[in-house]
Amino acid sequence: MKKIFKYFLGLLIISRVAFATETVNLYIGSNYIADSTVNRFEKTYSCTLNQNFFNDNEEMLAKIAAGANGYSVIVATSYAVEELAHMGKIKPLDKTRLPNLKYIDKQFLNPPYDPDNKYSVPYAYTPVFLAYNKDKMTELGITPDSWAVIFDPKYLVKLKGHVTVFDSARNVLAAALLYLGKDPNTTNWKDLQSAREVIDRASPYWARYDSDSYYRGILRGDVWIAMSYSIDIFKTIEDAKASHSKIKIEAVLQKEGNMYELDNMVIPVFNNNDKLAYDFMNTALDPQSAYELSSMTGSSVPNPTAIAKLDKNVTNIDWIYPKNMKKMYVFKAYDPKTRIMVNEMWTEMKMSGNCGVF
Repeated sequence: MKKIFKYFLGLLIISRVAFATETVNLYIGSNYIADSTVNRFEKTYSCTLNQNFFNDNEEMLAKIAAGANGYSVIVATSYAVEELAHMGKIKPLDKTRLPNLKYIDKQFLNPPYDPDNKYSVPYAYTPVFLAYNKDKMTELGITPDSWAVIFDPKYLVKLKGHVTVFDSARNVLAAALLYLGKDPNTTNWKDLQSAREVIDRASPYWARYDSDSYYRGILRGDVWIAMSYSIDIFKTIEDAKASHSKIKIEAVLQKEGNMYELDNMVIPVFNNNDKLAYDFMNTALDPQSAYELSSMTGSSVPNPTAIAKLDKNVTNIDWIYPKNMKKMYVFKAYDPKTRIMVNEMWTEMKMSGNCGVF
C-alpha cells in the first residue's frame, strides 16, 4: 500500500512540475529562428518557447489592434514598432536587463521610428529584391538589376504570367516609388498616385500577388522573376541544390535602391512574465544565436561578432549583407490619414482584377 501511495505521489509531483513549466509565446514570421537557439533557450531557462506565426506585419498589427493577446514577445518590423507604440500596445524597455545589446552594430540602434530604442531592440533584417530564373533571363536578354523589369511593359511583354510581387502595399508601392526615383516612404499623395499608375500599368502582366509561396513557383519553374525576401531565397537555393534541380536561381539588388525590413523585438503590454521575455530577448541578442539565425536561415543579422564567424559564402552575398547600406531604405510608419488612404488604394488596385491570381 505504501509503495502504491509513493508511486501516485511521484506521479503527482511530476505532473505538477510539468504543469508549472512556463511558456514564452513568441509572435514571429515563419522560419525566423534557429532550432538550436530554441533548444538552448528552453534548456537554460526550463521553459517552453511557443512560436506563433504571421505572414505580414499589417496582418499582425490588425490582430493586435483587434485585441489579440497572450504573446510574450513580438518580432515586428520598423514601421510596425512605431504603430504598436502609438497604439499603446508595447512596454518601454529596461535595457539594463539586456546586457547583450552591446553586441548590436550601432548603425542599427537609435532608429528614427524608435528613438533611443525606447520600445524595441534589433533582431535581424531582410532585404527585398528580385530573385529570378537565370536561364530564362539569359534567354530573354534581361538583366534584372532594375525595378523596371517588373514595372516597364517593354520587359513585361516577355515575362507575362511569370512575375510575382508581394501581397503588401508597402513593399509594392515602395518598389514603384524607387523605380520612379521618389522617396519610398513618401506621404506625398501625388507621388503615391504616380506609383499607383505604374502598378496599374504593370499588374496585367503579373501572375499574382504572393508573399508566402512565390519561392516555390521559382523552384518549380513557372515563376521567372519575383519580389523576394533574402531568407526565402537563401533556403530556396539550398533546396534547389539538394534536389539537383536543373533550375538555376539567382538574385540581385536593384540599382535604384531597395527596402529592407529591420525587425525588432518588443514586449506587449499584456505580457505578464517580463523576466522570461527579457531572458528570451537577451538570448536572441547573443552572438551565438545571431550566428545560428544567419547560417541556418540566411537572415541578415546586425551583430558584427556573429558576422565574423559566418562563412564568407554567406557574408559575400550582397542581397543578404548589402555592401552599400546608403541605398537600402527602412520602412517608416505612415501617419493615420495616409495609412487609411494607402490601404484603400491597395484594395482598389487588387479588386480591379488586373493581376492574374490573388
